[in-house]
Amino acid sequence: MKPWHAEVLEDHETLKKQLNVFQDTLCGDQKGLERYAALCRILRVIGPDLELHLKKEEEVVFPALDRLAAGPQRRALAALRKQHDQLREILHRLAGLLCQCEGIKKLKWAQIAKAGRAFIDLLTEHEQREDRLLTEVLESGLKPTELMQLAHELQQVAWKAREEGL
Repeated sequence: MKPWHAEVLEDHETLKKQLNVFQDTLCGDQKGLERYAALCRILRVIGPDLELHLKKEEEVVFPALDRLAAGPQRRALAALRKQHDQLREILHRLAGLLCQCEGIKKLKWAQIAKAGRAFIDLLTEHEQREDRLLTEVLESGLKPTELMQLAHELQQVAWKAREEGL
């Protein structure tokens, strides 16, 4: 039987694989147009996947954590919310650096690499912190039927988002 938060864990695994490809491309020996095209392809995949994942957390996981978290856990939850904004901002900056240049020769590779590294580090930290909170707060504070309800709500958010074209 799958754990109640299988959907969140699957999202994390998918994002981790995408981050690995992204990192390999950032640090790889591809040059010029080839590297540019690879980064654009990766961002077109990561962007929507990340947005759907953040939406599920914001609409289901965070409200459940809000009801149960106390003290340091509340501060950790506030940090997770802030990281969502930061992740969106960095991804937007990366897309801007790639799309708003005046030709491949004018790309600011150092800035792209710096923003890419910041994105990878922040998302990695975010997923680890979130996994700890899910276990510490939700699994210890909710009954199995309540956890299954959360799993159902996560699936509903995903279906609704897909219907809306996200």
